[in-house]
Amino acid sequence: MKALLVAAALLALGAPVALAAPAVAAPAAATCASPATSNPKTCAQAVSWAKAHIGATSSDYDHRCDHVVALAYGRSASGHASAAQHWSSMPAQYKHTGTTVPAGGLAFFSIPGSSYGHVMISIGGGEFVSNDIVSAGKLSQTTIATIESKWGGHYLGWSNPWF
Repeated sequence: MKALLVAAALLALGAPVALAAPAVAAPAAATCASPATSNPKTCAQAVSWAKAHIGATSSDYDHRCDHVVALAYGRSASGHASAAQHWSSMPAQYKHTGTTVPAGGLAFFSIPGSSYGHVMISIGGGEFVSNDIVSAGKLSQTTIATIESKWGGHYLGWSNPWF
């Protein structure tokens, strides 16, 4: 308050006054943080699983992206028929905008000509592990841009690991 009185007095005398803007805290960085669904594996463990499986090929992964991300979190199934159903049934508080997806976060897409959509797991630094992008049933490292350009995917956003 005293600084404002001094500034007002200086202004009244015609003296130039520079006022500093109050400091504003930067928004907290987004984190994976598993929600209350209590997944068997933590975000870090899911990322470790995904990295360890890069290059793996299985008929169990073929066209089953939602199943793959559930496996990363230690679940035998996602509880959803598709990535599209997973995204549409998810509570809003677990959905996020922006392409900076924290490690363990799940990136969702709509895919033209498909009612199933797509989901993949972030391993951090703008990199993801996805199935089928290189060949059917193969897990590989990729990016959001690759899904958009190769499959014409429309990025919907990312989510915490809600199953």
